[in-house]
Amino acid sequence: MSSILDVRGLSVEYPAGQGAALRDLSFSIGAGEVLGLIGESGSGKTTAAKAILRLLPKGTRVSGQVDFDGTDLAAVPEKRLRRLRWERLSLVPQAAMNCLDPVQRVDRQLAEVIRIHRRTPRKQSMALARQALDRVGIPADRAAAYPHQYSGGMRQRALIAMATLLKPDLLVADEPTTGLDVIVQDRIMALLADARRELGLSMLLVTHDLGVAAEICDRVIVLKDGAAVEAGSAAAVFGTPRHTYTRRLLDETAARRSEPGPQEAETIPVAVSLDRLRVRYATGRGLAALRGTRQVAAVDDVSMLVREGEIMGLAGESGCGKSSLVSALVGLAGISGGDVRIGRTTLGAGDPDWRPLRSQVQLVFQDPYQSLNPRFTVRREVAEPLLAQLRLPADEVERRVTAALEAAELRPAERYAGRHPHELSGGERQRVAIARALVLQPRVLLADEPVSMLDRSTGGEIVRLLRRLAEETRVAVILVSHDLSVLRQVCDRIGIMYLGRLVETGPAHEVLEHPRHPYTRALLDAVPSPDPSARRARVLLPGEPPSALDRPRGCAFHERCHLARERCHHDLPALSPGAHAAACWFPVNGSLPVSPA
Repeated sequence: MSSILDVRGLSVEYPAGQGAALRDLSFSIGAGEVLGLIGESGSGKTTAAKAILRLLPKGTRVSGQVDFDGTDLAAVPEKRLRRLRWERLSLVPQAAMNCLDPVQRVDRQLAEVIRIHRRTPRKQSMALARQALDRVGIPADRAAAYPHQYSGGMRQRALIAMATLLKPDLLVADEPTTGLDVIVQDRIMALLADARRELGLSMLLVTHDLGVAAEICDRVIVLKDGAAVEAGSAAAVFGTPRHTYTRRLLDETAARRSEPGPQEAETIPVAVSLDRLRVRYATGRGLAALRGTRQVAAVDDVSMLVREGEIMGLAGESGCGKSSLVSALVGLAGISGGDVRIGRTTLGAGDPDWRPLRSQVQLVFQDPYQSLNPRFTVRREVAEPLLAQLRLPADEVERRVTAALEAAELRPAERYAGRHPHELSGGERQRVAIARALVLQPRVLLADEPVSMLDRSTGGEIVRLLRRLAEETRVAVILVSHDLSVLRQVCDRIGIMYLGRLVETGPAHEVLEHPRHPYTRALLDAVPSPDPSARRARVLLPGEPPSALDRPRGCAFHERCHLARERCHHDLPALSPGAHAAACWFPVNGSLPVSPA
């Protein structure tokens, strides 16, 4: 097989004495081949991709040779390289929202690429842009929207459309599925596979998700601390790994929480309970929004409880209501109906004052870099809730800050207390966010996608930290994640949400090993596996979730469900009784739930 890209002895050293980020990396990519670069954050994967495309910051020292189809990219003038980047070399970056112009409509951004590189008339460029968006599943009536009006998956699809617009020879995809739910991730992988097949693309895939690499890559290179430690076919590396580091990455992916033994759960106090909770958002513009003429039912009639020391997982596609539910529990979203009980305090619709509960419920956000104040030191960051909620002497504040940092495994605390967020790794920043949440000694800890921006190994450390904290401090944890493998590792119970409702709930091992709702089955089928013998035939869940503005009659999932029958179109099923419950008229075990809600 002839090579389209040959990299020899590529080394990268960042300025200001940060040391070598990449050391003596060599590989080749054949025509139509997919090569994966895998490893933890900081292993040098993205640095390698940016070095190939010459996108590294000024002052970075790069050595080695990068030959693209007979052209030495290091010697190509910048003007010619700009044309090569779109026409023959293209990039799908990780953060789609940061890579699209927020003040330009999406179709115009694609049309601009065509006009600049092909000198095509404006009208024709717009038509070609809309065709490209349609190929990735974005219909004409959404093509002219702004990036913020797209979901994360739609933005990523738009970037793939843009990257393949001029039919390049090599596509560099840098963490294209990070932060996406498993259904959207499955679609992105299918789009990349289609682009490879239809355009004859070669691809360099940068990812920390071993399951994604195992499913789409022909060969993989494992990077650690800037150096390749193992390379070979995906089947060989994932099937019989030779290096201890590769085996550790695979062990992190396969980790799972052991099945619990019999417990007297009824004797454990309830930390938080929801009774028919509803959260609705007004839509429209101007006076229509203020009057709330139309409302989105983000959370619809959800009841559940979480006991002290328990971890309850919430899973589902983007937009299913997970984050809205969490926001309602901390007072960031108004309660439209039902109530929330935390300890002995109950709040419901029309109760605006959440101050009595602020110290009892704390939230860990998805992206710690955005949720931490860049001007604060770690000490000030963690102390902020104490300063806002309690009046404590300075020595007590310092003691509790130190204890919280130690509990979050930032040891010794003095080593981190004086640093700023930009001086920490992603995992360390998330530990600071957890310490900040712990410093008030809350009854309930809400973790909203806390590991979606982290590599598998670092994410595993964070969820194991949550498990230890739940066991040692008896804090109740509600863990929101689109990654079912994360929930499998640490959760006691799991709830599956679809269009604002719980459609299945029960013990974690029961829900994940013996799902009863077809939607839960679809989520599990969409999870990629690093086991080469388990490579699946991808069957995409059809369609998009219906709009919460126009919720369909009956079961909301019936339009996408291959098991749907006439009753599903008209009657809304409620959760069946029992520890493992499903809101489905025809669950896998054949039992019927209770009468329509």
